[in-house]
Amino acid sequence: MTWKNSVNMPHVALIAQDPTLFVEEISISKKSPIDNFYETTSEINTKCTPGFISSNGSSITSLMLVGLISATENYFREILGEILSICPIAQKKSVEQKIQLGSLLWGDKSVHNKTAFEFLAFSNSKNITDTFNSFIEHVVSQHGAWKSWLNEFDKLCELRHAIVHSDNLIAGKNAIKLNLQRIKKPQRIKIDYANLQNASLVCTSTVQAANNELFEMMVKRWAVSWRQLGCPPEQISDKNLLAIRNLFLSKRDNRNRTITARQSAQDFISHVKADFSL
Repeated sequence: MTWKNSVNMPHVALIAQDPTLFVEEISISKKSPIDNFYETTSEINTKCTPGFISSNGSSITSLMLVGLISATENYFREILGEILSICPIAQKKSVEQKIQLGSLLWGDKSVHNKTAFEFLAFSNSKNITDTFNSFIEHVVSQHGAWKSWLNEFDKLCELRHAIVHSDNLIAGKNAIKLNLQRIKKPQRIKIDYANLQNASLVCTSTVQAANNELFEMMVKRWAVSWRQLGCPPEQISDKNLLAIRNLFLSKRDNRNRTITARQSAQDFISHVKADFSL
């Protein structure tokens, strides 16, 4: 025993961790990206009851917030990959973009379009809007709902940064971006049930607004841009239009009758063709 061992209890003998014990293989989801988002966030919201939060404290709710933001980021990665796989305009735009070699070496070919974005961070609105423009040539509408909700999503991302990197303590950059009042004492994040529900609302509305805007963009490309490019008949077929719809369609919302303009497949095709005089 020396003074060198006088500040904390000794560590245990080194145990090499087996990373395979921390992961499991799952089936590739057949759901739309928005339904994958719903599935993850619903599990978080269902388990985080007022009683659960009261019993476990705000440290747990902070981790739940990180989970909500992670699900939102994953939606952006999934929808980008899916659009890239079917849209010739997106393919042309992204052809010179750089990707990490690990995305190609490790993942199965069936998921390359999704893993291509694993090195990109969607943890603030600028990264999100820049990536959608750079890879699929979509400029987020400056006056649309998606842009408005991204401004709120930015606030959650500043909180996430403090949770992940500084043990829930607000750093100067985060405080300034959140317009927090300067005080002498440190500020710590505290997330109660109401705050967590509000954060979930922001993440959900951000995804819903993005899903609507991107769906409208893809239908317009099918109806106008792809024809101007001289795409083959199968690419501008009714079948492909329905494939676009299914990419964005939430079966959960459809089942719950929460879609304001529910339509059959045939009605959808007819209305699109009427709007674009096809």
